[in-house]
Amino acid sequence: MLNMHPFTVIFYTATLFLLTLAYSNPIYIFSIVVIVIFNILLLDGGKNLKKSIIYSLYSAFWIMMINPLVTHYGRTIIYKSSRIPIIGKIRITLESIVFGANMGLKLICIVLIFLLYSLMIDSDDSFSFFSRFAHKFTLTLSMTTNILHRLRLEIVRVRDVMILRGVNFNQKNIFKKVKMYYPFLKVILISTLEGSLDRAEALYSKGYGKGKRTSYSQIEIKRVDYIFNFITFILICIFFYGLSLKVGFYDPYNELNFLKYKDMIFLIYIDLILLIHSFLIWGCKKWKFFRYMI
Repeated sequence: MLNMHPFTVIFYTATLFLLTLAYSNPIYIFSIVVIVIFNILLLDGGKNLKKSIIYSLYSAFWIMMINPLVTHYGRTIIYKSSRIPIIGKIRITLESIVFGANMGLKLICIVLIFLLYSLMIDSDDSFSFFSRFAHKFTLTLSMTTNILHRLRLEIVRVRDVMILRGVNFNQKNIFKKVKMYYPFLKVILISTLEGSLDRAEALYSKGYGKGKRTSYSQIEIKRVDYIFNFITFILICIFFYGLSLKVGFYDPYNELNFLKYKDMIFLIYIDLILLIHSFLIWGCKKWKFFRYMI
């Protein structure tokens, strides 16, 4: 975790999210992916990074496979089948594969940005920040996330207990399987309702919602937050300037070549700003002198 203000982290990750959605050039998206991975490794998130990449690669693979089957645009035909009943002719083009791969790369980048956000900020600090503006919605979202996790643990616990009592959940007959799962679901439902009543009673006893929200500690904006936000603001200005120049955009259905001189030069400026962010993250995490001075 970094000792930064929640707004700083939200502003930075939201900017990365905006760049990922806006740019369509795969070189731009790939450079953002590389820098996000570098930042995650700086924050010692290698274990979570491996899991996120595996899950996102699986989804990206299916996007790349399905898109050529449903989109038949493009001039470079790789495969063309004879007419199939109901489905018709299958026409796979190189442009549709490139477009699907580009969308899959965007998905990987978005997943990694969310992982970076979770590593840069503590969940309690994030909850406190959002509670100032939408405390009821934040509480509902936090409780929902917690309940889903507890429900998963409760399902595993109840299932193990019922297996020890001799219940066989591997019935092939659908009616017997429903009969076996009925008491299982009944126990889960009762346990969930009891947990909801306990949480409601705890909120009522604490007087939640009856007065102005208080906090034990205030999260202060430090000098590093001002520096970080200023660099992020410069990045946004460069991004909007690039929109006027129409750089970073790419349509594989019109042209397969995405390595243009103007795009590559502008990408260097984007990456330099992102590397300054990475240097600040490294300084706050690894360099004690830098952390104390800022």
